[in-house]
Amino acid sequence: MHDRVYLFDVTASDTIIEDAYSNAVIRDLTDQLSDIRKISMTCYRAGCAVAELNIDHAEGRFLLTIWEGTLSVMPVLPDDIRLAHKEITLPDVTDITLFTVRLARHAGLSPSFSLAVDSCTLLEFNS
Repeated sequence: MHDRVYLFDVTASDTIIEDAYSNAVIRDLTDQLSDIRKISMTCYRAGCAVAELNIDHAEGRFLLTIWEGTLSVMPVLPDDIRLAHKEITLPDVTDITLFTVRLARHAGLSPSFSLAVDSCTLLEFNS
C-alpha cells in the first residue's frame, strides 16, 4: 500500500492532480470488467458513509462497496470477480465522488440522475 492519505490529490484551485497510482486503481477495475454498460451509485450510512456502485458489464453484475475511512484499495482478485463483489475504503466524500466519476468516464458512460426521487440511488451512468 502506498503511504497516502487520499486516492486523488486536489489543488487549492480545484484541479485534480493526475498520478499513476489513482489511474492504476481505476484501470485495475476496468481491466477486470469488460464492456461496462451502466453504473448506479447508491449512498447510505452504516456507522459511516457508504457508497455502493452496482456495475452492469458484459459478464453480468458487479457490486463495489466503498466505505469511508482510511485509504485501502487492494487489487481486484479472481475471487472478487467470482463473487461479483469487492470492498474498498476511501477517506472522504471527495475521493468517493471522484473515484465514481473517473470510473464512469473511463468506461465511456454519461451521468444522469436516478428517476426515483426518494431513493438513495443518486446517480446513474449509462452508455
